[in-house]
Amino acid sequence: MDSFTFLDKIINESFNREPYAKKSWWATDLNSCLRGAFYRRKGLPPTSIIPPGRMGIMEVGKIVEEWIVNKVKQSGSLVAEQLRVEAPEYEASGKVDLILDEGGRPVLYEIKSTNSFSFKYKIKNKEPQPQHKLQTLFYLWRLRNHGHQDFPGVNFSNLEGRIIYVSRDDLNRLIIPVNYSEEAVKPIVNQLEILNNAWKKDELPPVPEPIIFDEERGKWTINWVCDFCAYHELCVGRDWRAKAEQEVKERNAALETYEKNLS
Repeated sequence: MDSFTFLDKIINESFNREPYAKKSWWATDLNSCLRGAFYRRKGLPPTSIIPPGRMGIMEVGKIVEEWIVNKVKQSGSLVAEQLRVEAPEYEASGKVDLILDEGGRPVLYEIKSTNSFSFKYKIKNKEPQPQHKLQTLFYLWRLRNHGHQDFPGVNFSNLEGRIIYVSRDDLNRLIIPVNYSEEAVKPIVNQLEILNNAWKKDELPPVPEPIIFDEERGKWTINWVCDFCAYHELCVGRDWRAKAEQEVKERNAALETYEKNLS
């Protein structure tokens, strides 16, 4: 084994983690594969392994988060990091990345790393990814309405939320505000009710569509929700990706023909 292969082996093996018990729904389950979240809470072993490349993306996200948190700590503006926020009536919880004191008022931040293409698109349209938005709204919903037992002296009733997108290429940053409203919280409640009803009846939640239209790239693509679910093969078979790739190819060819006819 040469030194490069040996080093790769060490790094790839570091991504292998023992699954741990999941006692509640997580804020990160929102807008993800609800059936996958159900299986994971059931304690089923994954049917597919997330490739090292995707695990590496998650690892980079953690490194970026630590870098930003350390900078905030140095400024003396840190209120809380990795603060657990719970919704016991929905059996759900999650951890806020960061809360800062900005001129005497708390501001919540969720930190997300992204590739340069997606980063440039977000600069243009100023919209967060739906799953990141719902995760942030979950925290705002709970803290605005219930505060936090660890911070009784902090008034969270008008807490603002923001998502920091960090380019993995050069650490450039884009901050997108997340506007809170009761209407914006409805999809969160709806998804949590789907999960809890499924859990109580021991019935599987629905399977997500295997392909979606990617607004950033303007073409059809495999649904990231399916791609990142470690149980998707259990739902639709081992050949699901090959079938999805073929359908993506056909839809994009039809789209290209349509666009050519318009021009």
